[in-house]
Amino acid sequence: MKPVVKFSIRQTVFINVVFVILVVAGVFSVMTTPVENMPDVDIGKVFIHTTYFGASADDVEQLVTIKIEDALDGLESVEYVQSKSYRNFSSVQVKFIDDADYEDLYDELRFHILNIKDELPPEADEPSFLYIDTHVWLPVVVVNITGDIPQRSLKLFADELKTQLLNVPDVQNVRISGEYDEEFHVSVDPEKLRKFGITFQQMVNAVQSANTKIPTGRFRTGESEYMLDAGKRLSSQEEVLNVIVRRDGDGNFIRVRDLVTNARMSHRDPSLIPSVNGENSLRLRVIKEEQGNAVEISSAVKEISRRFGELRKADGIGVVFTHDSTIEINDSVKTLGGNLIFGMSLVLIVLWITLGFRNAMLTAIGIPFAFLCSIIIMKLAGLSINTISLFSFVLVTGIMVDDAVIIMENVFRHIQMGKPKKDAVIDGTAEVMLPVISSAITTVLAFIPMLIMTGSTGEFFAQIPKTVTYALIASLLEALFILPIHILDWGPKKISGPAVSEEEDPYHHLRSGVFSPFWKIYRWVLERLLNHKIFTFISIGGLFLLAMTILVLSATGVVPLIKVEFFPGNYFRYHVTIALPVGTAIEKTDTVVRDLSQFIMSLGEEQAQSASGSAGYYEDEDYQRHSGHNYGEIIVTLPEDKDREFPDNPGNDPMIHLDYIRDGLNDYVAQSYADSDLRPTVHVFPESDGPPTGKAVNIRITATTMQDALHASDTVMDFMKTGPELSDLTDLADDRPYAQKIVRYFPRHEAVSEYGLRPGEVTGLVAGALNGHYAGGFRTPDEEVDLMVRLARRDDKINMRDTGLSEPMDILDVPMIEHSASPVLLRDLVTAEYGDEPNVRNRYKGRPTVTITANIRAGSKLSPARVQVLTREFFKTVEGNFTGVSLAFGGEFESTSRSYTSLLFAFFIAVLAIYMVLSSQFSDYFQPMIILSAVPFALIGVVMGLFLTRTTFTIGSFMAIVGLAGVAVNDSLLLIDFMNVRKERGRPLRDAVVEACAARMRPVLITTVTTMLGLLPMAIGIPRKSISWAPMATAFVAGLSSATLLALLIIPVEYEFVENIRSFFQRRRKTGIAVSPSGAGEDSDKLKQKPSGTR
Repeated sequence: MKPVVKFSIRQTVFINVVFVILVVAGVFSVMTTPVENMPDVDIGKVFIHTTYFGASADDVEQLVTIKIEDALDGLESVEYVQSKSYRNFSSVQVKFIDDADYEDLYDELRFHILNIKDELPPEADEPSFLYIDTHVWLPVVVVNITGDIPQRSLKLFADELKTQLLNVPDVQNVRISGEYDEEFHVSVDPEKLRKFGITFQQMVNAVQSANTKIPTGRFRTGESEYMLDAGKRLSSQEEVLNVIVRRDGDGNFIRVRDLVTNARMSHRDPSLIPSVNGENSLRLRVIKEEQGNAVEISSAVKEISRRFGELRKADGIGVVFTHDSTIEINDSVKTLGGNLIFGMSLVLIVLWITLGFRNAMLTAIGIPFAFLCSIIIMKLAGLSINTISLFSFVLVTGIMVDDAVIIMENVFRHIQMGKPKKDAVIDGTAEVMLPVISSAITTVLAFIPMLIMTGSTGEFFAQIPKTVTYALIASLLEALFILPIHILDWGPKKISGPAVSEEEDPYHHLRSGVFSPFWKIYRWVLERLLNHKIFTFISIGGLFLLAMTILVLSATGVVPLIKVEFFPGNYFRYHVTIALPVGTAIEKTDTVVRDLSQFIMSLGEEQAQSASGSAGYYEDEDYQRHSGHNYGEIIVTLPEDKDREFPDNPGNDPMIHLDYIRDGLNDYVAQSYADSDLRPTVHVFPESDGPPTGKAVNIRITATTMQDALHASDTVMDFMKTGPELSDLTDLADDRPYAQKIVRYFPRHEAVSEYGLRPGEVTGLVAGALNGHYAGGFRTPDEEVDLMVRLARRDDKINMRDTGLSEPMDILDVPMIEHSASPVLLRDLVTAEYGDEPNVRNRYKGRPTVTITANIRAGSKLSPARVQVLTREFFKTVEGNFTGVSLAFGGEFESTSRSYTSLLFAFFIAVLAIYMVLSSQFSDYFQPMIILSAVPFALIGVVMGLFLTRTTFTIGSFMAIVGLAGVAVNDSLLLIDFMNVRKERGRPLRDAVVEACAARMRPVLITTVTTMLGLLPMAIGIPRKSISWAPMATAFVAGLSSATLLALLIIPVEYEFVENIRSFFQRRRKTGIAVSPSGAGEDSDKLKQKPSGTR
């Protein structure tokens, strides 16, 4: 390796120029790389939404949902198909198998569905597709236009602002939501129809006929040409009112104005009513380009929107921002950036104390250099700077200096031996170059297999191994080629005290200084362990067995000694879902949503920044939309961390605050709606900033019939409500269907035939009279909208007269068709009856399904795995009462199981890859196994650390174990390498072991302490604690400290034991004499007679 070092030293100028160029390029990359909250994650889900206005849930299921499910039967790589059929609406969720080619599958899915659109009812809208990709789906910011003005006016202002926002660089799209579908309504007065003897059909025919325009080609006259149109579209209220329906008996014209309560611009019955902070609003969701900088885009959007709000203030317009991603970004930068800076400061202090100021500065140069090089590669690879990459930098801060510390310390040791600086640099670097390269490779090989994690979770965490790998490669190159040059140019010129060679005294560098007392204690303990190997192996084996027992019992939920949670994400928004009794009008739901929004905002700006309300639907933790006029949701944005002041919560813990809000809302509902028939059911859950996992508890009950599923659900729900260990479950609910009131109109076939009609014509008349009969387009100055003729309702907001339908049965007395004798009333053609129907139909893989969901109260020791164990055990006792019923556990438990399985596979891949590298370096079967024994040492530390500190075991903790597989072996690798070198020089085995430990103790402790201190601020929360990442940092610190301590103590024992066994069999083969391998042999006796190190 010396020629390589000599070559780099000869190329000093070239390498320094490259160093400066990379630093400048890194700074440029930092300034231009996209910044966002989270990396783009493709969840592999598609929602197929179909609107079938006026259809019952049963009809939607039979005529739309099942046909769509059948069309998907031939689609490959589908994990499951789940559907919900509501009145007017079908939602089919398709989940692809993890890591499939989602884009191709999505195109194929669309092809399958569009092929059967002709088989769907003609009245149904064409299916729409929602592909769940966080880049497209999650906005940078949502701009809410508010004002106590009509929705149509709000829409005009929103369109104006949208045009301005689309001009912001890197804005891909601005989507307006919450606007009403504009229509021109002709509201027919039933009493006027009876008075004039005019039928509803005549009214429709008259308006349709007057609203007809037919292109009739062109007409040429010589050299001129005219385009021809016949007829005219109605384009004003006056034109509609003047349409002639017929003459009366006196020959007077009966016009539309004589038969209506009103004719004016209106809108279709809304399926969504938005609000913000209890006020009217429209939402503009700003979506950025993939390479756009979220911080810059959000800043520009907010500036433009504020100016727009100031200009339109006189028009009653206001602007409120919600879903602002920069809140999360700023919090991540403050928390992780603070951890990073504090950790780097601690690393520098330790290096200064142990290596001296000059050496510390030369060593620490590798940290910013590796960061900058990593960001260059990230920019070239299309990655962004986000929470994951920032955490990766914190994670790798201490690890990056390991290579530089080892080289610097070894060069310094050679200088202490009295060598000239250039020779010390060459010899010191060359001596450790191979093990340093191997240690870097083993660390990288531990992180790289994390890329095989499956699904959206794997994609979410993929940037950790990528960023760590980039940083480690950059730091390795800096340590091998740049650091030696810097040491030569700016390193220490001389040392204090006499120079002593290693042959003269291998312990000279430890006889004074910071590490002298550590060495005395370490050597005393080490010699006793070397002399009591069996006791040492039994003790460490028992400790490992205890740790594994704690981990397995906790992970399986049998005995929750350590709480297991998938990803304890922090949150900046929480959702309040609202369910009113089935059949509640959407306007009433909107009133409740606004009332609860105002209650939340009344708690003060230190508890809520905004409350974005929606009536007509809510979305659950799995992004599944639940539609219905009785549903609503409120998304509450918390203030920034510095502005928070949560009651009875000194630490402003957001999870404790969530319980406070949940209890407060329930108390408010109980008091305010005590005497109301429309008492809302309220659930609260956080919008996690981690990977999508669903609710903590998700139990899917499938059966042959819905009744069987409901029966089983009742039984399981009763157990979960009363189970002694399940008292910490919150928001316990299921998605069972509830009865909804309905009026059914059935054609009287004999009567229908008597009047020369068909049943379909009669049902069409009923639907048109109630929902509106399309009579062509109505031309406005800006666009063309539908012109609808319908029967007036007494409670219509635009009805200025006290006439119209009061009840659904009133339509029976309306004259519908013309007959020779007199107009025929609807009651002569149909019979009507009241009834009820389910408000929703749920299916999973084609079977009726009821899903039970629940969350777990903050601070509880209860885990999803424990809930699964208890529920499964209970269901086994009652399973005989149900036929064809099965339970499946989804949500967080399902995410945890999958991710842990894939991570376990990644762990074994990492260990195998590391073994291959080590076996190649050492050309030995057993020594790599000795080195890899550091992995169980790390696992002991992780489990015991989490158990003693009562820290939750998360997916991050498991990732820490996988990463530690590479980091923990580095110390062992160098120890074994130095032992081999001294053994090859002819040193007795015990002396070789102890001298190698002496040579490596200082760099091992320095590298361990720097790595631990790099992560310690995150683990303990200095200056701020990250709820999401603290468990991973804690696991890494605990595992590394354990691995280092045990490696220094146990690896020498294992090495000497294996070498004694090897020597025993070698001597036996040569001499045939039985020699006991259990002791240390002759070398041990020498050590007892004369302490190592005395000459």
